[in-house]
Amino acid sequence: MIIQLLWIAVCILLIVAILEIYYPKVLDEGFENVMSVGDSAWWATYVPRRGDIGYDPSEEESGYIRDTRYYAGYTDIQRLGVNQDFCRMLTSKSDTKDTFFACALGGTEGLSSVHYRTPSTKQGFELSRDDYMKNEVGYCRILKSDAYTFEARCNPEKDDDFGNRLVVDANPPPDIEELLLFYGGIVFWLRFIDDMVDYAKNLTVVSKGYLTIDEAPPLRLEDHPTARTLEFNGTNQFMRIGDARDLEFGRSVDLQYLRAVSVWVYFEEFTNNAHIFDFGNGAGKDNVFLGIIGRGSTGPSQPFLNPSCGLENESTVPLAPSGAQPATVVTPQVLMETTPANINEYVCPKPDIYGRTMKPIQPKSAPPGDARYADLVYEIWDTQQRKLHVQLTKAVPLRKWTHIVVTAMNMDAAKPDLAFYINGALHHVEKSAWLPQQSSTSNNYIGKSNWANDTSMYQNADELFKGKLFDFRGYQTPMNQQKVKKTFTWGKALLGL
Repeated sequence: MIIQLLWIAVCILLIVAILEIYYPKVLDEGFENVMSVGDSAWWATYVPRRGDIGYDPSEEESGYIRDTRYYAGYTDIQRLGVNQDFCRMLTSKSDTKDTFFACALGGTEGLSSVHYRTPSTKQGFELSRDDYMKNEVGYCRILKSDAYTFEARCNPEKDDDFGNRLVVDANPPPDIEELLLFYGGIVFWLRFIDDMVDYAKNLTVVSKGYLTIDEAPPLRLEDHPTARTLEFNGTNQFMRIGDARDLEFGRSVDLQYLRAVSVWVYFEEFTNNAHIFDFGNGAGKDNVFLGIIGRGSTGPSQPFLNPSCGLENESTVPLAPSGAQPATVVTPQVLMETTPANINEYVCPKPDIYGRTMKPIQPKSAPPGDARYADLVYEIWDTQQRKLHVQLTKAVPLRKWTHIVVTAMNMDAAKPDLAFYINGALHHVEKSAWLPQQSSTSNNYIGKSNWANDTSMYQNADELFKGKLFDFRGYQTPMNQQKVKKTFTWGKALLGL
């Protein structure tokens, strides 16, 4: 009788051990994790990692290809106390639309490495490159929950697979928290790290002139890579974007509610009146654009300051003939072309100062035309009237990465104050400025001006942008100082600066 009881006890222990290995959550009712003692990894010594599946994608199970754009690593699905289970994203070789996330469980050498898995994309499984694994929570990633809201959502761990019903991770890792901050109020987000995809999932993107970015091998943010960035040749390359297949704005992207733009720019050359972006309906029709004036500015490297309204006696303009001198305004037409085009008779316009080409004062001075800086210009047009012109003197250097943010400072629907940040620092505030009034625009360019095909008696045609772009975003909400600085720091690290 005693021998029989001993055999029964041994059988019960074997059953418990098997259940704990293959179905760890079954035995959690009433007591906690029988087979692991506290945080000890003792039991894990008898459950080794899979030797046939690991970090090397070439060792993947037959019939599947690993998608290295997504998370791959060891975690503790079986709750043995150590990370013994290797999880990764797979695509079926026979059906490229069949993609899912699966874990090869430790201690199951020779058994299927795709048994513990999520549903596939054919079953509605959503993908995001901002993904991660979290023990006791499951496979998580940042997903779009409505038009402008993004959350960290997870397929929870179950006994023998990942659950279908998504749950929100209320305490994501710090790097994911920062990305969620960046996603707040996002309208479009072209990262240009190793692709030309809109991470806000609103844009349709078309490139011209065989404009491409190296996509292989994919870069993981958690690996702290150096972004490849998108490079324009200045000859025939630009991008055209829209929120629908017809490449127009007005559905998901409404310029009336665009309150902030952020972009990293690198000018390889100051091409004439190059526009970083230009959204409009043609030349001088509902345009919103950011670009430079002419082919850059020569002269002293430090910008001259304009006198404020009511302080003309404190002008910083040097005595003639040295340095920049005020340009004479002779007609209303010239005034419209060369000044902020004031539309409010009660606002005092700030005088614009344009430098004359002078002979070098010293032998080492840069010769005329060899510009090392360019004036940054931001304009907004309503139909065929220019409503806003902001010019920041010598704000953009040649062949140096520069981070630029233009953001409203409040939620005023028409004339909010606009803040201009350069490399994370507040550079200029334009009081009672202007916001776009047109929702629908058909010619939405990156790296091209809507005036590129126009010429006049006053100037040559605008030229295509020549240089590199990175991390181009648009927001429907203002960017506060904290968000601007975090964006600058995040981009600076990815650029390796």
